[in-house]
Amino acid sequence: MTYRLKLSDKTSQDALRRIAVEEVDSALAELDDAEMDLHEKVHQVRKRAKKLRGLIRLVRPHFPDHARENAAIRDAARRISGLRDREARVETYDKLMVATGATGFDEVHAHLVAVRDAASGHDHVADDLAAFRAEFEALRARAAGWSLSARGFKAYRPGLEKMFARARKGRRAAAESPDAATIHDWRKAVKYHWYHTRLMAPISPEALERRAGQLKDLSEFLGDHHDLAVLDAFIAEAQELPGDAALWQAFRARIAARQDVLESEAQALAARLFASPAKDLGKRWKSWWKAWKAA
Repeated sequence: MTYRLKLSDKTSQDALRRIAVEEVDSALAELDDAEMDLHEKVHQVRKRAKKLRGLIRLVRPHFPDHARENAAIRDAARRISGLRDREARVETYDKLMVATGATGFDEVHAHLVAVRDAASGHDHVADDLAAFRAEFEALRARAAGWSLSARGFKAYRPGLEKMFARARKGRRAAAESPDAATIHDWRKAVKYHWYHTRLMAPISPEALERRAGQLKDLSEFLGDHHDLAVLDAFIAEAQELPGDAALWQAFRARIAARQDVLESEAQALAARLFASPAKDLGKRWKSWWKAWKAA
């Protein structure tokens, strides 16, 4: 696995540069993969962009170029977000049907597929992918020279604790007001903490690999909730929908019921993951870091 620290990294700055270049190179290789379906290709390279943003978020307090690079990665991913969003609506429908055992919504599925396929054939898709490639090639050149103002665990601890605290606060906010926007904000913080845990897993593999697996589950609960919210908003805002209005109302009711289940599952898991304050986590991970480096 490449998305993690290594003892062979001489400094935290070296680790930052290495991991960033590896992720960019992987994204460029995926763009060139002739065997990969277009939708899967877009999905994969957007995941690379998210991992890169997670990486630089970890070192944000000591990374002077964070704002510029975060904006560059975000904007590159936005170029291809439209195609991914349309594919995600179809995937969200499929997951909802599997999770709830629902049937009778074939007309909904057909409409979502038609909307996706109509957009996939447009010439701008190739242009957007080419622009993404150009921006990532430029990013790679810059990443090889990124610098940090701190060394060792000091480079990571402030960003690690800040994102953990944000995820912890997000859990409480979502419990009090489980609206789509609040849960989406919580999801983003959880996902960043998941990336940070993956990056630092080598300092205590057993504990952090287990935690990363739990955070992945939590991120998926919240991600599914967000995807359902996006699908529901798409339906609510549509000017014309095929078929009977009652069909779409029943489908939206399925969405709401599934979101309730996901909220409960997320809160139960997060209660264990975010039980202690951020400073306790930072102190514990620092001790693991020292032992790892001394080994």
